[in-house]
Amino acid sequence: MITSHGRHPGTASQTGQAQQAAQAQQAAQAQQAGQAQQAGTAGRHRRLALLLGATVVLSTACSSANGSVTPVASAPPASSTPTFSTTSASSSVPVPASSSLITAASSSAPTKPASSPATLSKSSPPATVAGCQAVSLAVVALRGSGAAGHQYAFLQFTNKSAKSCTLTGFPGVQLLRAGAPLGKPAARADKPVTTVQLAPGRSATARLVDDSTCQAEKSDSVQIIPPNQTQKFLVPLSIRGCALTVDPVIAG
Repeated sequence: MITSHGRHPGTASQTGQAQQAAQAQQAAQAQQAGQAQQAGTAGRHRRLALLLGATVVLSTACSSANGSVTPVASAPPASSTPTFSTTSASSSVPVPASSSLITAASSSAPTKPASSPATLSKSSPPATVAGCQAVSLAVVALRGSGAAGHQYAFLQFTNKSAKSCTLTGFPGVQLLRAGAPLGKPAARADKPVTTVQLAPGRSATARLVDDSTCQAEKSDSVQIIPPNQTQKFLVPLSIRGCALTVDPVIAG
């Protein structure tokens, strides 16, 4: 039977089914294309992730060989890119044993301090004390006790200045009577000589020995010259004018 439009009902039904089949086939092809595109994108993402992981592994291995690990900043992930953790890759890279030993040896090796050049300190020489001048001395003659055939006197030199000074050696001695020499000047005794340092107010003494076995007259004074000086001191002293011997000055 033919409709008003001139088409057979069975023909229209077949045409509709053919269109639906075509549309279904197009939809399946579109779905397959989308799945293929997603698979390609996922494959690219996996390759990118593997490349990034290999870069981190190589960087960690190089840093471990030098004795220190330098963190590598990862690029920010894309919105559709899966996030991969690099912690397991970093921790799974073995550190060479030789670098650990070198690092331990370097840290435990003692550090030798830099030696500074030796400094030689020069000590200043001790100040030299000058010899006592005659004007700095007070001189007296003190009569001592006698012994069989000998008489003694002590010639005393006192530093009356404000500075220390020294005396060394023998004084010169000559007995006098009424201003005239009595006998010969005193001879020097065979005794060692020492230097005596006199602080202000301190004294040194020289012993005078008189061989009194002679029958000479007695002196009324004695002329004394301090050691290494020329000025004469005239002081009272009464002993026989026999042979005289004088000792070097000593402290006291």
